[in-house]
Amino acid sequence: MSEQLHPGPSEERVEQVMGNLLRIGVIASAVMVFLGGLLYLIHEGRWPAPDLHEFHAQPEHLRSPAGILRESAALKPSSLIMLGLLLLIATPVARVIFSVAAFVLQRDYLYVFFTILVLSVLLYSLFSGYLSGSGAL
Repeated sequence: MSEQLHPGPSEERVEQVMGNLLRIGVIASAVMVFLGGLLYLIHEGRWPAPDLHEFHAQPEHLRSPAGILRESAALKPSSLIMLGLLLLIATPVARVIFSVAAFVLQRDYLYVFFTILVLSVLLYSLFSGYLSGSGAL
C-alpha cells in the first residue's frame, strides 16, 4: 500500500493538469495569432508594406489588455494577434497560480512560499511599467 507524503492531488495528477494547461495556452495563443494574421492578410495584404525606417507606435486601443479584448470581440486582425500574444504571456502566469493552488491542497507550505515568491516577482515584472506610471492602462 503506497501512502502519499502530502494530502491532496498526487504529483502525477498535478503534472498532468499543468502540462495540459501549458499545452492549451500555447495552442490557443498560436490559433489566435494565426487567425489574426490570416484576417490581416485578407484585409490588408494587398497594400504595400509600411516603411520600416519610420517607427509607428501601436494605436492607443492596443496598448491595454482591456482595449485588446474590446477590439478582439470585433474580430479586428491586429487585436487578435495581440490577444494571442497576451495569451502566450498569461500561460506561464496561470501555471504558477495553479502551482500555488496545488501546493496549498497538498499542504506543502514551503513550496507555497517559494511559488508565491516567484509569482510576485513575475507579476511585478509584468506590471512594473504600470506601477511607475510609464505604462498605458
